[in-house]
Amino acid sequence: MSESGGAASYTVVTLTATLSTIKPRIFVRPEIRVVGVGITLLLTVGLILGAISLSAMVPAGADLADPTQRSYATNIWQETQTSLALLAIFLPWVLYGLLFKGSRWGTGILLVIATVGTVVGTWLTSLSLESYAALPRQVTGVVAKVDGRQLTLSGGSGLYLVIRDAELTVAQPWLKPGTSVTLWVSPRGHAGYIGSAATSD
Repeated sequence: MSESGGAASYTVVTLTATLSTIKPRIFVRPEIRVVGVGITLLLTVGLILGAISLSAMVPAGADLADPTQRSYATNIWQETQTSLALLAIFLPWVLYGLLFKGSRWGTGILLVIATVGTVVGTWLTSLSLESYAALPRQVTGVVAKVDGRQLTLSGGSGLYLVIRDAELTVAQPWLKPGTSVTLWVSPRGHAGYIGSAATSD
């Protein structure tokens, strides 16, 4: 091989090696792994759908033979489903952050947010399960104020209505200040059932 040919060959090899070292970092070590994100999103959606359709998995504290308490138990269980759905939003991203390493700061921020959400979701789920399993108390009184789902009885007792939207809509025409009502209430002060005192015996 001639000297000029050797120099040209050396130049080509050097140029190729140089180009290989300046490739965009995204091709060498991608910050966002499309496959990992896709799997995590699918897992999140699946867990959320599973949470909102999950049947009660612990015995109810309410007497399910009583229609009013059965309605209470159904509405209180919805709180647990909501808490589980919140947990389902964050938990998969904890796994993603642990399994698919990206940039140091990006992974760290993701793990912090996902971990906090997972802890909060777990705590709320625990509270909801305790409420569902606990014996409800019957409360009878006269409505003093209604503000959305916040109900205040005469004497200052405040309760939060967790009944379904359809039930709340049906109750609105008669749920006015001065009305006597009977409620089934959880230990957390959440009313899962409300009815007119004259008809809820």
